[in-house]
Amino acid sequence: MGDPEFCEKKCPICTRARQGNRLAQIVQKVEMLVTFGGCPHGRARQRKYSVRPNEPLPAETRDNT
Repeated sequence: MGDPEFCEKKCPICTRARQGNRLAQIVQKVEMLVTFGGCPHGRARQRKYSVRPNEPLPAETRDNT
């Protein structure tokens, strides 16, 4: 299984895409289309935090991590 913390803090694509990097956003969109929801780490992040890999964490969740 994937590591939700890797997607949240270390993934070179997801972290940059959430920060607004256009190239990373394009790569992430393609990845999500091809894999039906993102890599294993992104899917684990979605299960743990209930947000997709391309969405930022809600403020209350971010404060608790």
